[in-house]
Parts: sequence; structure tokens; C-alpha cells
Amino acid sequence: MEQSASKPPADGKQDSQRFYHAQPNSYQLIFNLSGDELECIGHLDLQKDGTPPTPDEILGFLAADGITIGVSREAVERLLVQALPGRSATFPLATATPPIPGEDGRLEYSFCPLESPQQPEEQDDDEPDDGRVDFRAVQQFINVDPDQEIGRIIPPTSGTPGRTVRNKPVPPPPGKPLQLKLGKNVHFAENDASVLIAEVHGRVKRDGETIQVVEEYVVDGDVDFSVGNIRFNGFVEVRGDVLDGFQVNASKGLKITGNVGNCRLICPGNIEFCGMDGQGKGSILCGGDITANFIHESAVECSGSLTIHVELLNSPTRCRGTVTAGLIAGASCIAMGGIDAKTLGVPSGAKTKLLAGTDYHDLERLEELFRQLAETQEALARAREMEELNRLNAEKQRLTRAILEVRNRRPPTANPKVNVHKRIYEGVTIQVGSGVQEFSNRLEGPLSLIENSVEGGVRQVALTGLEVAAGEIERAYLAEQQRRQAEEAEKAAAEAADDDQPEPESPDHA
Repeated sequence: MEQSASKPPADGKQDSQRFYHAQPNSYQLIFNLSGDELECIGHLDLQKDGTPPTPDEILGFLAADGITIGVSREAVERLLVQALPGRSATFPLATATPPIPGEDGRLEYSFCPLESPQQPEEQDDDEPDDGRVDFRAVQQFINVDPDQEIGRIIPPTSGTPGRTVRNKPVPPPPGKPLQLKLGKNVHFAENDASVLIAEVHGRVKRDGETIQVVEEYVVDGDVDFSVGNIRFNGFVEVRGDVLDGFQVNASKGLKITGNVGNCRLICPGNIEFCGMDGQGKGSILCGGDITANFIHESAVECSGSLTIHVELLNSPTRCRGTVTAGLIAGASCIAMGGIDAKTLGVPSGAKTKLLAGTDYHDLERLEELFRQLAETQEALARAREMEELNRLNAEKQRLTRAILEVRNRRPPTANPKVNVHKRIYEGVTIQVGSGVQEFSNRLEGPLSLIENSVEGGVRQVALTGLEVAAGEIERAYLAEQQRRQAEEAEKAAAEAADDDQPEPESPDHA
């Protein structure tokens, strides 16, 4: 007959408990329960001729001892396999369900996290999206605007209790609250102290326990694959070069200590760099002023003024302010505020076209109007119905009026004037206002070129700075011409009056 016993250890210590189950002349089974009741280890001592208990019997003993959580039938069966006649075996039979610790408090960003690259919003037309990975898209900071939500502070959680093998709860360690200090340009939302709000344009920067929004982004080296394309709502300073193929977009200003390759620079503010060789593909879009030593083979669009200390070569340039350069040669240069250069063109006679006093937006508008007018003319030639003819004629008149309006537009900051300090080479074409001159021979400076409002074409006058408007010079020139003409007329009239006076009679005649 089977005999069994279940009792705690005689010393009553809580660091360990033992439960005994025995069958005389067959086996002795001991359940060793850890003091924290997180584990139960079975020990089976089998007599040589003894009969071991069945798995169900062992499971029944465990249940009778209150051990019901984490019991493994597979572990029971392995204990029986290891217990050989005359030998004992030990194997873990039950493991507690561990508690799940509480999550620490954290900052949950309201957009992509800092470690996630931001994909560029613009893509060049000659590089279509074909599924290839853009290794230049590695930007690892968050752009924010004023009053934009940065993120929310998530409180810690209490965790999930575990269960001992005897089904007692095991309290979990609670999460720790987030220790976060607000730095500059960040505040809590008015009605929610867990919501962080940005105060300025910039990037989110977190240093340890402090979070802030900074208005500058400094690259202490080159813009390469380790930095990637830059798109920042603030001022960007690059203390190195910008290598081929990268894009830098800064909303408050851009300063590059080194040179720029075949890249795209975009900035509503001012841009300053050493030099740029765009290899025919580089481009600059600037809402402020541009300052550089040289620009080669790059498209330039500037809402402010452009200052090139050395040379502007083979770079189509559109500028609403003034263009000042050492040398301008190749391509076209449009500057509404006037052009000032030491030298125009090169000895090889490379085609160079300069337009001063014209808003390039008006040129684009004129080009579009002329295109529409040509289409209307073609439609008129094909029209047969009177109603269609009347509609197209009305459209033609409207386009003609719009063309005249744009042509006659004179922005207040327009200065149709080109200054040349040294010389103009052949191959240069200069347009100031409606006056145009093509140079087939070299012309030495210094001189200023303005529109000849009387005879048409271009007038050459003494050199003056761009701060002196071409209109003022032309008016002064015409006033001086009128003054001289008046003086000459007066002199001629006086001489004619003298000729009309009778000669006095001689004394002998008297």
C-alpha cells in the first residue's frame, strides 16, 4: 500500500520548503520549494526493485501541495526517465510566472523619432524613384515650427504581477518616472503639463535630461554620407565642404566654410560659401543675398543681391537685386538692380548675355504669354465658326494687352545699368531696359552703360556706382544736353544779332 506524506521542513524556515511523498519499498519523492516559491525542484529516489510513480500521480502530488502554476508535464516525464532503479534523479518541475516590470516614463515624440532618418521631400527629375535606397537620406534630427507639439511625456507603468508556483502574487518593480528638464525655446502646453511645445523654428536637441530647440545646426566637417542631406528650420553652418550629390536646405541662413560641388543649396535667407563647381548640374535657390568667391557651371536664382569676389563662369543667373563680380562670362546674367563687374566676357569670345533692370519673373511671364499668343494665332488660322473666331480674337486682344503691361512694368528697385571697370570682350551682349548692344570688339573701361532713351540702344557714360540709378543719369545727361543746346542757341542768336547791327560811319566820310 502506498504511503505518502506532505510536510514543511522541521525547522520551519521560510527560505526553503520540502514536501515528502513516499511508497515503502518503491520510491521516495521530495518537492523542494524555494523560499520565494518561484521554483519547485523534484527529487526522486527509486528503490532497486521499486515501482516509480506515474506522471499523473506526481502531478497529483504537486496539486495536493498547492503547486499549480508553471508545472511542466514534460519536466515530470524527464524526471521519471532520469530516475533509474537504485539511483536518484533531480529535475525542476515547476517555475513561477515572473512579474513584468513597469515601463519607465518616456518622451513620445509627435512625429518620427530622432533615430529614424527623414526622407527628402524633393527629388531631382533626372533621378526618378525606382525603388533604390537613397543613402544620402540619413538626417537624424527633428525640425519643428513655433507652437508645434514636440511630444508627450508618458508616465511610468506599475507593471504586471507574476504568480508563484503556489499561485501567490509576485509584485512587479514599478517603472521610474522620466527625469526631463526643459531647456531653451521649449515650454509645457497651457492645459497639459505632459505636452511639450516648441517656441521657435529649429531642431529638437536632447542632451541627457535636458530637451531644447536650437536654431543652429553646425556640421563640424564635410557634408558627406555620414551627414546626408540637410533640411533644417534654422541656420546651418558647415565647417567643411559639401560633396557632390548632396542637398542643403536651411530656412534662416547658410554658411559653408569650404567649397560646394554638384549640389543643390536652398535657403530663404542669406547664403555664404567659398566657391561652387556645379559641373553643369549644381543649383542655388536663395531668398536673400549670396556671397562667394566663385561660382562655376551652376544655376543661380537669388531674390537679394549676388556678390562674387572672383568670377561667375557659365552659370545662368537670375537675380532681383544687384550682381557684383570680378568676372562674368558665359551663359546669361539677369539682375534687376544692375550689374557691376571688373571684366565682362573672355578673350575667346564666349557668348555672354547680361540683362540689367529687368525682373526675371517678368521675363518668365512674357515667355508664357507669347507661347499662349502663338497657340491662339494657330487656333485662329484653323477656326471656321464665327463664335469661335470672336472668342479667339478676344483672347488675342487680352494676351496682347497683358504683354504690353508686363513690358511697360518698371519695378521701383529696377536699375537698368551695367558698370565695367576694366574691359568688355567681344561676344558680350548687354541689354539695359529696352536698349541692346552686341560687342564685336573689345571695349576698355571704366564706364557705365545705360539705356539711350532718345536714340535707342545703349549709352556709354562715366562710371558711377550702382547706387546711382540709370534713370537719374539719363535725366541728368539729357538736362545737360538741353542746357548746352540752349547755350549754343543763345550764343548763335547773339552772334546773329551782332551781324545784323549796321557798321558805324568813319570820320573821313563825315
